[in-house]
Amino acid sequence: MLQLLKTERVLLMYLNNLFVFGTLLPGLENYRRFVEAYKPEVHVARTTGTMYYLPEDGYPVVTTDGDGEIKGVMFVTRELPVILPQIDEIQKYTGVDSQSHLIREIRDVELVETGEVVKAHMYLWPRSKTEWLKEHGIVIPDGDWARFLRELKKD
Repeated sequence: MLQLLKTERVLLMYLNNLFVFGTLLPGLENYRRFVEAYKPEVHVARTTGTMYYLPEDGYPVVTTDGDGEIKGVMFVTRELPVILPQIDEIQKYTGVDSQSHLIREIRDVELVETGEVVKAHMYLWPRSKTEWLKEHGIVIPDGDWARFLRELKKD
């Protein structure tokens, strides 16, 4: 029984955490459209991977390749099961990698303030499309979309 309760608590933790690094960051349009109304806890967070900018689309994507730092935030809300299907739709996530624009996985994320590592949902570029991304995307070396956007607007 105790093991079952621990499993349920861990499962709830997974369902309540979403790591974002791009258009869902606080202050940006998709945050206002899909997340803000639920008033999630917001924690500055980071994970590892490689961030690319898709100039034709105007947004970033992340792969698990590489050990660069991806800067973002983690949302914590019990409403995540309501929010995720809406975000799945804009990310074109179908649950089938080969049919999805982005995939959603549960990944390790570090909370910057405490150093604690937790599990969170995260949208990623499908591994099967990595070669295309390397040819068409632009690497954002520091993995910081907010900084990249500020620099883009200066130009």
